[in-house]
Amino acid sequence: MAALLLLPVPAAQAADQPDGDVTWMVRPSDGAVEDGRSWIELELDPGQAVVEHLLVRNLSASPVTFHLSAADGYFTDTGRFNMLTSDEESVDAGTWIDIQETVEVPAGGDVIVPFTLTVPENATPGDHPAGVAAGIRSGGDDQVGIESRVGFRVMTRVLGDLAPSVGAEVSGTYAGSWNPFDSGRLDVDYVIENTGNTRLAVEPRVTVSALFGLVSFTLAGEQITEIAPGESRSASVRFSPVWPLFVYSADVDATATAVTDELAPGVVAPADAASLVVAMPWPQLIVVVVALLLLWLLWRDRRRRELVIEARVERARQEEREAAAAT
Repeated sequence: MAALLLLPVPAAQAADQPDGDVTWMVRPSDGAVEDGRSWIELELDPGQAVVEHLLVRNLSASPVTFHLSAADGYFTDTGRFNMLTSDEESVDAGTWIDIQETVEVPAGGDVIVPFTLTVPENATPGDHPAGVAAGIRSGGDDQVGIESRVGFRVMTRVLGDLAPSVGAEVSGTYAGSWNPFDSGRLDVDYVIENTGNTRLAVEPRVTVSALFGLVSFTLAGEQITEIAPGESRSASVRFSPVWPLFVYSADVDATATAVTDELAPGVVAPADAASLVVAMPWPQLIVVVVALLLLWLLWRDRRRRELVIEARVERARQEEREAAAAT
């Protein structure tokens, strides 16, 4: 299996290959020149086909033969777009793109390559991310080596019923201190999932509360700038200091908005999820139990001394009564 390296360099930048001193860039083209787009956005019906172009610019001092590829795309946890590596099988929009396998680009020159994207008749409505790239292999042959690729995204929206939606899951754990005069922390883990068929931007917010809402803390989660259908993001937030108050409710709510203008603001229903987090104040309870035990011992000792004194007084009174009766 080939060892692969995908360099997710933005199309406006160039990628360097130190081994062969090769530098190149890839941009969308209108078939004649670079057309200024950072990536390609398409809206197509099922069964529709379109021809697009990519421009490969060789910034090196020698001619270079580049391998061309297309693959399914996805967004990383940091929000950057990426595409599957060559040893991963595409199952969606990456398979819709037909592009030639290689292109030779002269030193300092440009070559514009056409590619065809054909939407299957049974394609589901919504957003389908893919990418196209030009790359080189170094350190081996076609089967073994390192592949460096530079490309751009090809976003296809299949026309039809758009159903944007978002889901959420949440859980939490409490970690306290055995020092009864120290507080602890509450860690909340949550998952945001794009359960619809359009790209979304999501703003999570996490709230923990106890004592029927009398104690409450809220933190903003990490903003998700773009998440594709079927993708999910996991994150966590930490609340500190937090005193153990038996049970906390951990709630996450996710406000989602459409990335593109086809959907009006507010059409995506927010998602929320909740779970209970046990935060037992064991050190404090131990202190209370010990304090109650000491108070009980003090009370018992005092009561015992009071009973002894009462018995002595009663005995003295009895002796006085007996002496008076004898006279």
